[in-house]
Amino acid sequence: MYIKQFHIKNFRSINELTLNFNKGVNIIIGENNSGKTAVIDALRICLSYGSLTRDIYVNKDRDFFLDSRNPDNDAKEILFDLIFQPENADEQSTFIDMIRQDSDDSSEQTIELHFRYFLEEKNNRTILRWRIWGGENEGQQVPIEALQLISHTYLSALRDATEKLRPHSYGNKIASLYRNLKQYQNQEGNTIVLNKEQREELAKGLKDQVEGGNWKKVVESGNNKVLEHIKHSTIIGKHPNVEFSFLPYTYNEIVDNIEARKPVYIENAEPVRNQKYFTVKQNGLGENNIIYAGTVLGDLIDQEENDEREYYYNALLIEEPEAHLHPQKQNTFFEYLSSLNSFEIQIFITSHSPTVTAKANLDYITVLQRKDNQISAFSLTESVLETKNKKYLSKFLDVTKSQLFFANGVILVEGISEALLLPVFSKIIQENLEKNGVEIVNLNGVAFEHFAKLFNSKDESKRMLARCTLLTDDDRGQISKKDFKNDIINENQSNNIFKILKEEGIIDNLNRIQSMDIDQIPLESSDFHEPVKNKLTELINKYSARAIVAEGFKGANLGVMLAKITFEYELMVASPFNMCLIHKIYKRMHPRLKDLDNTESIEIQAYDVLVKLYSNKDKSELAHQLAVLLEEYDHLSKRFIVPDYIVRGIKWVTKGEV
Repeated sequence: MYIKQFHIKNFRSINELTLNFNKGVNIIIGENNSGKTAVIDALRICLSYGSLTRDIYVNKDRDFFLDSRNPDNDAKEILFDLIFQPENADEQSTFIDMIRQDSDDSSEQTIELHFRYFLEEKNNRTILRWRIWGGENEGQQVPIEALQLISHTYLSALRDATEKLRPHSYGNKIASLYRNLKQYQNQEGNTIVLNKEQREELAKGLKDQVEGGNWKKVVESGNNKVLEHIKHSTIIGKHPNVEFSFLPYTYNEIVDNIEARKPVYIENAEPVRNQKYFTVKQNGLGENNIIYAGTVLGDLIDQEENDEREYYYNALLIEEPEAHLHPQKQNTFFEYLSSLNSFEIQIFITSHSPTVTAKANLDYITVLQRKDNQISAFSLTESVLETKNKKYLSKFLDVTKSQLFFANGVILVEGISEALLLPVFSKIIQENLEKNGVEIVNLNGVAFEHFAKLFNSKDESKRMLARCTLLTDDDRGQISKKDFKNDIINENQSNNIFKILKEEGIIDNLNRIQSMDIDQIPLESSDFHEPVKNKLTELINKYSARAIVAEGFKGANLGVMLAKITFEYELMVASPFNMCLIHKIYKRMHPRLKDLDNTESIEIQAYDVLVKLYSNKDKSELAHQLAVLLEEYDHLSKRFIVPDYIVRGIKWVTKGEV
């Protein structure tokens, strides 16, 4: 069985939250203070209720939700509702006291466990009370024997891996691993069951080896010296007796002494003579965390692989698996965790690492989002993303782009030019993107749909709470050879018309319409002038097909802002100063560029530069040099005018203004 839903109410920073989980791996991500630790601790409180070694409880002074907007609404009760999905009749019969029958489907049953903690005022004191019940009705008692069949293992964010690996330490995971081993292979390669008799035989064999040799005499010598001093320092006949033993000779006490160590010299085919070892204290924190996690996983999986199950439900809760690991080790460690989906262990991982997120299966991810003192969950499994969207995002999301899941706002751009300049522009208009927690995602193209669906669903539960701006070009006025083809103009004639119009400057080198003045243009037939002019009129201000598609994604938390023609064109025509500055930068890059002709309109000047930009393919270099100048020289940034569509795009994500 596995937890399919967890409802939390009035616990710490969480007012009310419902989480839907997968059977195997579940990754809970979000920015700082979004409730990730609260979710894990709520799970720990519930799953450890039947354990004698509980280490977490509800605290009446710290764990009840406080409403920062209204002190009168501070919570007086905490509710936890765990809903398990049983997978066989054995689980249903074992937890019969926790069964809930679906009223609409007699074949559908769930195993439910409910907790209610509440504050009671008595004799001027606030007392914490609690109730626990199973199934549907409050008061339905749950036998402690059933609760003892539910277990979990917890790896905290601030875990002391070195301490947990030390022999005889509290909660020593190495000893736990060996205590739970069910079998081993002997020297002949045969599988031996580690039952009680076999464990006693192994311990006796070690005792016989030690006590049959000189080690026994060494221990006796030390023992005698102690007894001699005791006799001289106490009253005759009343001295305490003591006897030293070299080792405790039971299996469990022996494995308590097992120590993790790391060989210094690399072994090849043959064992290294005089091998030396590092202790775990000499390892780095990251190395010890890997060893510690591996020990815990080895113990859990060994238990699950054996027929004799001690627990019917087992969970592994890991906070920040990326702790102390560099990005490449995060990748490999997390990929291994993801591969454990086939084992009967439900895994819950919290993280704020974009490296971990970038490697995750999107269906494993739940994003915790905080807005106006409310925390909500966005599950990518329940989003409007289609399979094709998830496949694209899975391949496309890298460490940088996956940061959008942690951002307060997102701006999607087509290329590097926008990505370089938008942070500079945001400072000019005093809407600093970094300070506002806004992430710029460079799509390196126009694959907007896959990202747009994260933000534009009408259903709030199926979208990110952060606002997103999609910035793209409207590419108006584009035309192709086939556009002139109609009932009286065939394909060859259409191609020829397109060629003539380009030669006459009616269509430029970027296949954009520059004029409709074709009355004096020598076309093949005078009958062609009217349909050609009509087509030019139709398309001169028409957005490109992809711009129309992009604009169609607008909705909910997604705003779409279109540049007239292109990003670079908008920058230049925003003001004469912009035009002059950009022209000077580009002339420095290309000294042969002709000087500005002030008798021409700013639109024509901008278009001349634009054609050369596309021809030379150096838009990104121009953007880089412009960004450097605007950041270094205040007198330039103060005079530079940020285009209106960019201003609106930035203010949409920072303030919600259109």
